[in-house]
Amino acid sequence: MILTKLVCLGVLALGATAQDVPIEVKYNLTGMTYPRIGQLARVEGVVKLSLIPNEAGQEVTLISGHPILAPQAKDNLAKWRTNQPVTVNYIFKLTDPEIVKVRVPKGDAFDRLWLRVFHLATYTEQPRCQNSSAISISKPRVAQQSPLIVEVEITAEVPCVQTETSLVAAR
Repeated sequence: MILTKLVCLGVLALGATAQDVPIEVKYNLTGMTYPRIGQLARVEGVVKLSLIPNEAGQEVTLISGHPILAPQAKDNLAKWRTNQPVTVNYIFKLTDPEIVKVRVPKGDAFDRLWLRVFHLATYTEQPRCQNSSAISISKPRVAQQSPLIVEVEITAEVPCVQTETSLVAAR
């Protein structure tokens, strides 16, 4: 009996933390992306904006955030429609790229011939960064009801930076 009540309380608590955005707020995340320069510079953080409806339409104001990330968030919030003031926190996060092992031949064909003669390995395994341009954007969720604060999480992978000289130096 007590266990059932605790489980119900836990389910209610989870439901209270992950609330849907009110019907009055029409959000639009089309075209939202992680700025490429922000990815290359490894810039992360929260961009906090306010959206206030007025007679002329609506006003988007930057409260805080990194200057590289803010324009993308501001452009996106301008697409939203609401009849009540709302604060939106765009949370930009970066993840590490996937590292895979690649077989790389040792030396040239002549070198490999001699390696085979002496029954030595003709290949070596080297770690390589695998680029992925996948960006995930979470659906907006309510962080606070009054005043209304909504959070959107944008996650991207840190791009791999490998030059031809780094590949040559790795051999």
